[in-house]
Amino acid sequence: MKDEAIKHIIDRYNLNEIVDILSNKLSGSELNSLLLEVFERRVMQETPSSLLGKYTKNKLVKPAQLDFLKFKEEELECCKIVANSSFELIELSPVAQLGTSSIMATVNQKKVLTALRNTEVQSDPTNSIALHYASLKKNNELSEKTYNFSNVSRVIRTQVFSNPNFTPHFPILCLISCGMDTGSFEFEKTEIHKHFAITQDVCKSVFGFNNLFFEIIPCKEYDSNSPLISNSLSHIKNSGFDVRIAESDSQNNYYYGMRIKVKIIADGVEYEIGDGGLLDWTQKLLANKKERMLTMGLGIQLLHLFRKQYVDI
Repeated sequence: MKDEAIKHIIDRYNLNEIVDILSNKLSGSELNSLLLEVFERRVMQETPSSLLGKYTKNKLVKPAQLDFLKFKEEELECCKIVANSSFELIELSPVAQLGTSSIMATVNQKKVLTALRNTEVQSDPTNSIALHYASLKKNNELSEKTYNFSNVSRVIRTQVFSNPNFTPHFPILCLISCGMDTGSFEFEKTEIHKHFAITQDVCKSVFGFNNLFFEIIPCKEYDSNSPLISNSLSHIKNSGFDVRIAESDSQNNYYYGMRIKVKIIADGVEYEIGDGGLLDWTQKLLANKKERMLTMGLGIQLLHLFRKQYVDI
């Protein structure tokens, strides 16, 4: 529907040549200068009254509905758990390099809030940290060891959600492990255990959800019998995690080999509150097939809201 609307606009105003010039002919700085002028002219037409009217209708700019102090206390507790597990906490910029979400991953750029000056509003901290790691690695500022990073960022996504608990902007607690393949799936086994341990500790200690499980979904020509999956399961089987294997998802082009979902059970209902897995982003960024990357993103705002609904009653 949106593509049809864009085509209609282009045809109506005969903009084919202009769109081509903007997309392919202008340099990045030229396009930025032109768009700055366009937006300044549009803003000059607005009034305080029209500004208020547009704010009222814009779902992207409204404050989050949560207990601010309580949530910040929970966020701090999460960060302490992460830091005590030897993960380096990083404070990211609120904007990312333009294309961070769509070039490495399979996210449509139209679902990202694109900004000016060659940037986009942060939509997934894992992408930005992958770039951070790759930049340091390319400049020979890192060794061949595994690096563990973490971040809490409020991100924004423009797609429409049907679930009332899903809001356009929300905070994510991210865990990111980057390193080299050392054989025998040692990276995968070690880092999955770390991610599971932190995630379980956060859900139980901070938010009071003791009934949770991890769902492993083999991706891209992998299944439950693949050594990657079986070796990882064998490594964590006596670690106190509830791990379940789902059917292989051969259509998933986002994760590489394995996707991991985290689900809590409250009043007999399952809620997905985390998503992660193995990615090939650092392989692509550094042109090195030996690079490995594991991520986990935890919806701590969802956990905060569910805690009020199910735990603090």
